[in-house]
Amino acid sequence: MIIGSLLLNGYVTQRLCFLAALVVFLEVGILLSKETAAEILGVKTDQLQGFHLDLEDYLMGVLQLTTELSRFAINSVTNGDYDRPLQISRFVAEINAGFRVLNLKNDSLRKRFDVLKYDVKKIEEVVYDLTIRGLKNNQADAAQKPVEEN
Repeated sequence: MIIGSLLLNGYVTQRLCFLAALVVFLEVGILLSKETAAEILGVKTDQLQGFHLDLEDYLMGVLQLTTELSRFAINSVTNGDYDRPLQISRFVAEINAGFRVLNLKNDSLRKRFDVLKYDVKKIEEVVYDLTIRGLKNNQADAAQKPVEEN
């Protein structure tokens, strides 16, 4: 009965989505699309075709990813990888911008989105600390900024 209720709540699907998104981020540095996540999980994207990946489960998986990446940013600095938190910061900021566009109801997705704000703050603090200590790679940061025309 417990396994059935977990599947009904989508927890397992959300967790699998998170894991697939984490692997794709670590290997390629991009956000896993819903369609690619469904393909990796071997499920459909359309509800009419049977067992499928709900949009809400996908979004919850993405939000779980940001929480894990905030931890990973801190651990990267501990391990001496000072460029990774900058990459994570840009990536999570883009996800945050995307979620801000959505009109979320007062449900579990909205509560999880509120956690994203704290994750963004944690990552920003790591990047700020790297900048203050002079450990931030300015060449990598300059490569990400658009060139201004005169």
